[in-house]
Amino acid sequence: MKRALSFVTRNWPLKVGAVALATVLYAGLVLSQNARTWSGQVPIEPLNQPAGAFLLDDPGVVTLIRLYAPPDLASLITSQDFQATIDLAGMDATSGAEPEVVPVSVTALDPRIQVIDFRPRQVAVRLDPIETKIVPVAVDHGTVPPGLQVGDAEITPASAEVRGASTLVARVVRVVARVTIDPNGINVDDDVALTAVDERGEAVAPVDVVPDIAHVRIEVTAQAASRSVPVAPQLTGTVAAGYRVAAVSVAPATVTVSGDPAALAQLQAVPTAAIDINGRSSDLERTVALAPPSGVTVIGATTVSVTVDVVAQQGSQSYTVGLTLSGAHADRTYQLSAASVLVTLGGSLPTLSAIDASRLTATLDVAALEPGAHTVTVTFTPPAGTSLVAISPASVTVTVAVVATPSPTP
Repeated sequence: MKRALSFVTRNWPLKVGAVALATVLYAGLVLSQNARTWSGQVPIEPLNQPAGAFLLDDPGVVTLIRLYAPPDLASLITSQDFQATIDLAGMDATSGAEPEVVPVSVTALDPRIQVIDFRPRQVAVRLDPIETKIVPVAVDHGTVPPGLQVGDAEITPASAEVRGASTLVARVVRVVARVTIDPNGINVDDDVALTAVDERGEAVAPVDVVPDIAHVRIEVTAQAASRSVPVAPQLTGTVAAGYRVAAVSVAPATVTVSGDPAALAQLQAVPTAAIDINGRSSDLERTVALAPPSGVTVIGATTVSVTVDVVAQQGSQSYTVGLTLSGAHADRTYQLSAASVLVTLGGSLPTLSAIDASRLTATLDVAALEPGAHTVTVTFTPPAGTSLVAISPASVTVTVAVVATPSPTP
């Protein structure tokens, strides 16, 4: 028994040290066998951010964590089991400042999990002062579908406030409401979200826009077509009796119009405003406005010059004209087969209607006629502005006799 006790107590410090070293080595072996690498993502949350400051840079995520945990728990670990943070207390918010490196802290939320190491250990961030400014609101409707055209956009409100980091706010030149034009030609009338953009039209984020919604109205119609059509003067009334419209000319004779394709397809000519010719007996020249139908617009000048040529109507008219003798001798008698003739005159109707038939005479030349029956041609001189068309009859039989000498009185 003594020998056994002596063996145990001999060199006991060395034996105790050997046992302790073996224990440490065993514990390290056990721990190293339980240590694992988790390669999920844990968002880094900023803490103690100063008031009136904006964190310009996204801290990012922790992407690698070394830990040890019980085997039954290790396979169930998710990002919800950790919290990654950076502490911004004491940082200054300065516009345009250089990034500042801050340490990252990772904590296991489950006490059975022990974090050994993680990456990244630190990140670079910048704090920027918060500013606001007023910018105009614009509409971006993109490409208009073929066959459609859009009117001017109406947007309410016309301006908005942009709030955020001074570096970002300085880039904002306007906020836009982006809409899409329906290929079916439906009008835009809706509330649209607003986006802050820079001078190149690229979105600037993150910034706050107040208000963040605007109401947009855009009228969408079929794309206007154009074509050249003749001008049709519109005459009203009637010219004076005996006159007629000989010609109507217009300058320019054609105009270019635009409008709905369906309306243009049915348009044969563009009418003018009414031109009154009632009672006219002379030419007319006037500048008149064009009167296109609804949905059609005249491109360019909207007036034309119209000339109306008014002329007297030509015709003929017959008159009963008495006969007179030319060259009759006092010692002879003349018996006519007709006391009058029918004279037909040609000329303008106003001139013919103004002739007094009672003042017309036809002539028979009897100066050279000897006693007996003779056929004498009727002569007639037409009034000024007329022409002789016909005389009926053209000749008359004249019977000439000598006047008998009376017997002397006893």
